[in-house]
Amino acid sequence: MKLGIKKVFYKSLCISFSLFIAHTGYAKECDDRSAMAAAMDASSSIMEGSSFQRPRVLKRHHPSKRKEVATYFESSDLYYTLFWIVSDDCEAGFIKRTKGKH
Repeated sequence: MKLGIKKVFYKSLCISFSLFIAHTGYAKECDDRSAMAAAMDASSSIMEGSSFQRPRVLKRHHPSKRKEVATYFESSDLYYTLFWIVSDDCEAGFIKRTKGKH
């Protein structure tokens, strides 16, 4: 009798734990195209000039599902790379900008 109760307890514990893990895995995420568009909009608001290369998603942070995006701009004969962190609701936050190169 005791063995049956332990078995039911462990089975219910495993099921509830797996449901908890499965629920956290389906968090909202900004898709790549939207992340690149958000980074481009943010880049064009702080940089004058034009984009000379398509933006690129460099990495995806697994727990938070944020994405790191690089945008490439040309301004006054110098080329810049701007790095952005894009949140799950597609809002871009500035990380850094490289020095202008010829």
